[in-house]
Amino acid sequence: MASKNNLNLGKSQVLSYKIHNWSSYSSHYVPENIQTNCPKVLSSRWSSDSNCPTQFLTLRLEPCSIVDSITFGKYERTHVCNLRMFKIYGGLCEDNMVELLSSGLKNDSQAEVFQITHKVGKSPLPCRYLKIVPLMSWGTSFNFSIWYVEIHGYDDPDVVNPCLVKYNEYREKEAIRLCLKHFRQHNYSEAFETLQKKTKICLEHPMLTELHTRLVLQGDFDVCETIMEEASKSNLFKYYISKQEYLPEWNPISMLSSVEDDKRPGMRGGHQMCIDVVTETIYLYGGWDGSQDLADFWAYKVADGKWQCLSRNTTEQVESFNQ
Repeated sequence: MASKNNLNLGKSQVLSYKIHNWSSYSSHYVPENIQTNCPKVLSSRWSSDSNCPTQFLTLRLEPCSIVDSITFGKYERTHVCNLRMFKIYGGLCEDNMVELLSSGLKNDSQAEVFQITHKVGKSPLPCRYLKIVPLMSWGTSFNFSIWYVEIHGYDDPDVVNPCLVKYNEYREKEAIRLCLKHFRQHNYSEAFETLQKKTKICLEHPMLTELHTRLVLQGDFDVCETIMEEASKSNLFKYYISKQEYLPEWNPISMLSSVEDDKRPGMRGGHQMCIDVVTETIYLYGGWDGSQDLADFWAYKVADGKWQCLSRNTTEQVESFNQ
């Protein structure tokens, strides 16, 4: 496979790797099997001995490289042990890796290619180790199997070494920021100011520094609210909010009445509902009211807060239309 890196590194190549570590394997399904692509051979795979505790394969790249993509080969037919969900971690040492990819394989026989786009700052992350962590197989409670892994990227020192320099510079800056954070938290103001002046490294966004001064040192809550409003208008919370999971929250649209009326649908279960997000209209169809099947069709206008009956009995309407 040929691909282009965002930094115009040229054509990627197949990278060599060795099996460095593993969680377990069963019978003759050893980890080294993933280095040979034999889709017609059922035994040509790594298979874990269990699915608990967390299973993994750690690969060691020779030499340190920039990983562009990872290809997963498969068996010639669907298989219950294929990885429905997995994660891949990478880094320079085995004990300190970052998440590079979270994805899954289709349960078919087609090889799949996954691009690695993780950056440290604006530079690709140099990797010596890759760790594949299966999370779920296509068959419930089945062990995990990986049939074939091929890694594409760059191992040319002229490409890798500049990325290593940038990565080490990044790590040094982050270490200094941690020191600055520690000094400020413990009120070592002289050490904080000296280190910041010497390194010319800012601990954080200037707005956060202003917020710390106003809130922690001065206790000026009114100004803090103004700073938070400005941060919100500047979209500083956008990335954080985008990473949060949606939490559904129910609110009563209108209070239930003890008297049933014909201006709103009655109580029911097993009904169908959907929403048109453009017109802000909720549609409700049918269900079971405890004594009979229902075939009525309703629409609720969110903006107006009112129900509208589109059909009292859709079954009768269809039958009359077909006659």
